[in-house]
Amino acid sequence: MKSFILIIFTLVTCSTYTQSTSYSSKPPVFENCKNQEGNNQLNCFNQEVFNFIFNNFQTPEDIDTNNEGEIVVVFEVTEKGTFKTVFVEAKHKSLKEETQRVFNKFPQIKPATYNGNPTFRQYSMSIYLPLNEANKPSNIEDFSVDNNNSKTNEIEELTALEKKAKAEFDSVQKAVTKYQNKEYNSQINIPFSHENYFRFDRSMNLVGTNSHTASKPYMYEDVENYYDFEAENEALKQDRQTWAGQKLWNEHLVQLQGKDYWFTIDPVFDLQLGKDTDADFNYTYNNTRGVYLQGGLGNKFSFSATVYENQGRFAQYVNQYAESLKAFGPDPAIIPGRGIAKRFKDDAYDYPVAEGYLSYSPVKFINVQFGHGKQFIGDGYRSLLQSDVASPYPFLKLNTKFWKIKYTNTWTWLKDVRSEAVVDDAFRTKYIANHYLSWNVSKKLNIGLFESVIWENTNDRGFDVNYLNPVIFFRAIEFETGQGAGNAILGASGKYKFNDNVNVYGQFILDEFS
Repeated sequence: MKSFILIIFTLVTCSTYTQSTSYSSKPPVFENCKNQEGNNQLNCFNQEVFNFIFNNFQTPEDIDTNNEGEIVVVFEVTEKGTFKTVFVEAKHKSLKEETQRVFNKFPQIKPATYNGNPTFRQYSMSIYLPLNEANKPSNIEDFSVDNNNSKTNEIEELTALEKKAKAEFDSVQKAVTKYQNKEYNSQINIPFSHENYFRFDRSMNLVGTNSHTASKPYMYEDVENYYDFEAENEALKQDRQTWAGQKLWNEHLVQLQGKDYWFTIDPVFDLQLGKDTDADFNYTYNNTRGVYLQGGLGNKFSFSATVYENQGRFAQYVNQYAESLKAFGPDPAIIPGRGIAKRFKDDAYDYPVAEGYLSYSPVKFINVQFGHGKQFIGDGYRSLLQSDVASPYPFLKLNTKFWKIKYTNTWTWLKDVRSEAVVDDAFRTKYIANHYLSWNVSKKLNIGLFESVIWENTNDRGFDVNYLNPVIFFRAIEFETGQGAGNAILGASGKYKFNDNVNVYGQFILDEFS
């Protein structure tokens, strides 16, 4: 069944005069319209377009013949007089395909002209369904509104700006490319755990490398020179043909990449079950569900965010230790390294965790990160300088790397959650500023120098901007702001590589330096 509703053309023949020269614009011309002139030629073009669509459009089998809908078409008549669709939008894919088929069948006609020269024209139109014979117009003057549909079919010539706007969504779609593991050379941090970092620990500690292994977490672009993440990823892939198999084993759940951007989204699950023979409960467990998101905009800006929801019951000694750290308020425990936990059932804990950061590298020597997470300074599993046993916290981090030097500055905001430290039922705020200089003295020897200062919000001091200076001696600033205004710490680290497989490291710290 076919129907046509009111057809309106807004093509306008324009003439502009500059001195004695005349410039004219004419629409494309069908064979049946070559004897028409002016507006009659324009009306004839309109009539021929709609007659051709009406006579050739076949309602797809999966579409009800009484279906009411709209097909939006942007098409072009080229300089050679051929029809080409620029954009087709419809609710059903089959309607798009049928519209494309009809426009592919249009005959070649005489192209539009401007000042006598062939040119292309683009038009926008809407076709409303259902189509029926009773509403087919016999001529242009008889175009009328269908009794069953007050909408009209329109063909409009587009301005240059409108053409660009109409093609914007399609250009975005066309810019999407195959995902190519962009995180492996980005400013994204490699998720930090000692077990995870063990994979490339040897590669970064080979004699002769200019790597700096104390300041963690590493960015992918820091490690890609020493470890082939692409090869590791390929080795882990499995031959899966189904969508679920591909997503489970070989791909991110959501992955998207364009010319200047990319992002991925993945679910996170960690389900553990254990037994503590000395406890008065049957078993231990940890149930973690989460979402991990990462992405990049351009070559200099990256971002990452993770959120976890957890319930767990741990070994008895861990439960006792967690409850000994109890924060002010009704919550019974602090899970080490995770945060404040509320009671779950009678003897377990519920503890949400959120981490995320923005990472920006204005030049190749500098990276700036701002977010909520953890930092670690030192080689090995433990550190006297800055460890990862605390709960995630807000931080601002500046990494500068050049020659044989890497210089790391971090500023953090902390909370003292002890009952005796609470003021007006609010946790007391503390701040830390530290910097760490790593110097590769030779192929085998690395020396690190560390300085940190911790201060409270005494006298509404807040975050002291004096400590924002990344190259100043903190102890001198502390002395100027008051002898008891903070706690200054000095430290040093060293690492020596005997060979590619053996190295020794150590740390020294001097607390309350004065």
